[in-house]
Amino acid sequence: MALIQKNLVDRVGTITLDNRKSHNALSGELIGDVLRAMDELLKDEARVLVLRAPAGAKVWSAGHDVKELPTDGRDPLTYNDPLRQVIRTIQEVPVPVIAMVEGSVWGGACEVVLCCDIIVAAEGSSFAMTPAKLGVPYDIAGVLNFMQRIDLPIAKELLFTAQPISAERALDVGFVNHVVPIAELETATAELAAQIGRNSPLAIALLKEQLRVLSTATPLTPEGFERIQSLRRKIYDSADYREGLRSFFEKRPPVFQGK
Repeated sequence: MALIQKNLVDRVGTITLDNRKSHNALSGELIGDVLRAMDELLKDEARVLVLRAPAGAKVWSAGHDVKELPTDGRDPLTYNDPLRQVIRTIQEVPVPVIAMVEGSVWGGACEVVLCCDIIVAAEGSSFAMTPAKLGVPYDIAGVLNFMQRIDLPIAKELLFTAQPISAERALDVGFVNHVVPIAELETATAELAAQIGRNSPLAIALLKEQLRVLSTATPLTPEGFERIQSLRRKIYDSADYREGLRSFFEKRPPVFQGK
């Protein structure tokens, strides 16, 4: 687990994303390390999991590793994609997962944070949902996660503008649970985790699963699903998609033609 650190103290398991040279980009390797750490901590009877970046990090995570996006028109965010796997695991593990956020959070990492059960953010941290800026279509499960967690007008603003919002505004719109001074971030998170850890783990496991099942009880017609899939395929076959990737690696603003 070269890209993360994990520890367990008083049944609170902490997973620290620790690939600073890539700004904790969510590569398949890093996500694999996170999934293994979660499994090991649960086997060691952790009652709460905390997902964080190293203290002092300027970037919590840069999001989906753009270097791993396909250039052949293949849809990367399918059911078995590493990003989808870690998000499902966070949602389905029978213990609460707390995101402890310091620094900026980009792209797919926003969904990872959003799918945690509780979010504690430091003052000065920020969140930006950037697929539209790269010309990359976001998958239907991810969009649904945004709709379920925050109000639809806010979700639209985040997705359409691809601009960051501050932790303070994120608190106002219900994106995060708590915003605290950076010097108090670890203490506030530890106190919250300890409070949860003193409660019945069986009751909490049931409550978390009830909330997950009820919140995902959203019908989708086959026709609607097929239409969304056809639009996604159109993007992956487009010149704009290729331009988005080129502009990222060339470190310049993209010029989209809508083709």
